[in-house]
Amino acid sequence: MTEWFARGTKTEVAEIEIRGKKIPLPIVQILRNRGYDTTERIEQYFTPSLSYLHDPFSITDIEKAIDRILKALHDREKISVHGDYDTDGITGTALVVNNLKKLGIDVEYYIPHRLIEGYGLSMSGIERAIKNKCTVIITVDCGITAAREITYAQKRGVDVIVCDHHQPKATLPEGFALVNPKIPGCSYPFKELAGVGVAFKMLQALCEKLKIPREEMYKELDLVALGSVVDIVPLIGENRILVKYGLKKITQSEKVGFQALLEETGLKGVLTSYHLGFIIGPRINACGRLRDAKEALELFLTEDKTEAAKLARALSDDNAVRREIEETMYLEAKLLIEKTGSDKDRVIVLGKETWHEGVVGIVASRISRDYYKPTVLFALKKDTAKGSARSIEGFNIVEAFDACDEVLTEYGGHSQAAGLEMRREQLSELQRRINEYAEKFDDTTFTKKNIYDIKLNLDEITNEVVYFLKFFEPTGTANPTPVFLGQNFEVVGVPRVVGNSHLKFSLRHNNKVFDAIAFGQAENILDIEVGKTRIDCLYSVSEDSFTGKKKVVLKVRDMKKVS
Repeated sequence: MTEWFARGTKTEVAEIEIRGKKIPLPIVQILRNRGYDTTERIEQYFTPSLSYLHDPFSITDIEKAIDRILKALHDREKISVHGDYDTDGITGTALVVNNLKKLGIDVEYYIPHRLIEGYGLSMSGIERAIKNKCTVIITVDCGITAAREITYAQKRGVDVIVCDHHQPKATLPEGFALVNPKIPGCSYPFKELAGVGVAFKMLQALCEKLKIPREEMYKELDLVALGSVVDIVPLIGENRILVKYGLKKITQSEKVGFQALLEETGLKGVLTSYHLGFIIGPRINACGRLRDAKEALELFLTEDKTEAAKLARALSDDNAVRREIEETMYLEAKLLIEKTGSDKDRVIVLGKETWHEGVVGIVASRISRDYYKPTVLFALKKDTAKGSARSIEGFNIVEAFDACDEVLTEYGGHSQAAGLEMRREQLSELQRRINEYAEKFDDTTFTKKNIYDIKLNLDEITNEVVYFLKFFEPTGTANPTPVFLGQNFEVVGVPRVVGNSHLKFSLRHNNKVFDAIAFGQAENILDIEVGKTRIDCLYSVSEDSFTGKKKVVLKVRDMKKVS
């Protein structure tokens, strides 16, 4: 059962005028409920500016890091940039490699192989850096928990600059410089940057030190936007500014890799976070899931248009294969849940020999959404089990693994997503322990919730409201598309099924009528009597310009029959 909850309580609000434009009351109410409680904060939300970016020098060790990079430049030392195989790591690595090359630094890169080396700073990467006479390693989107590897590198005469955004452990690694806003005691005011975002701040500080115009670094916001959106960081504060400006940069990007991606995907015009998260991002992630992520990185490093087009095509092919593997695994997981009764557990824990370890995370995400339960899926090997976990709001999966650490070989990640490895024989013990841990939580934690912002009648959907709703972009985690509660709306016109599973109809209330579509809810057509059925629903408002003429369409998230 899905319950509906309001994001906040309705309070008396007044219209706000910003730069000569009045913001409608419903828009003000939404922002108040989301914590934008002053006119100044609301104005900053609607007029995000690069001038609002925080001083990069307030990040701990950042000055130490850039001084070491400048020493490498002066002394003609060679630097190795060690990234990660996901989109955040790939974009961050491309960002650092490209910009160090522009300064004339001799730089190479290393991306670990997901299926052979796994996540994090790799001993193979360190050994290659030593072999190639690199005296500095810069990690991007990894390294903050790699104490053993960093100690080894430092003892071999290689200075390690950690540039990461993951949660550090109680004991920090002894690297040359640790650049991470999440390090205890760091005064940087915004803690939720993606790995590529932290890399951008380090390069921003480097450019300021060298008195390079800021506009040169702002050209790199295309990479920052892509990595940030796909890594699902909260799109608030500094992230929202970086992504908003980065989206504009992508369509004008000088990087032939972005040009090739837009051509390959057929994307034109205004881009949104949706296009990055669901069309471009999966292509960048795909080759790293299935094989080696180097081709995705090369796409953002090459200056050859023909090569870029070839790489973009290859990434699309990888993504098609990934989708096929994912669908097979998803159906197998559903059957296994039915067979084992795992849906009765608070945390679903499953594994299978034929599952692909590069795809288990995506399938875990789908299963978690279907059942609204934290889900841990494993690719089982002869003696080991490698897995990925996805969680639900209010259940920190890494803290759950902390309670089960005796049966795990290694693990790490975020509150909502993590990777782990263990001995295969411990699978049932993990299932027991993590579900025992989950019993401490209230039942409501495992009740699916649909959150809406405010109640909004159809006659309140004015041109001004529609206009200001566009300014919520880029939307995503912590800054979702506004959702409204509609009550006692009458279904009119003739409902019909479009595509494979979508329901298209019209809604009327207070003499106003709008077209509506309910994605994935075709089965509800059987419950509708035209002219008689009334529904309560949760919906968002969008503009459809498919026919060339802009038209307001309601996207129904959930509905309940009233009569």
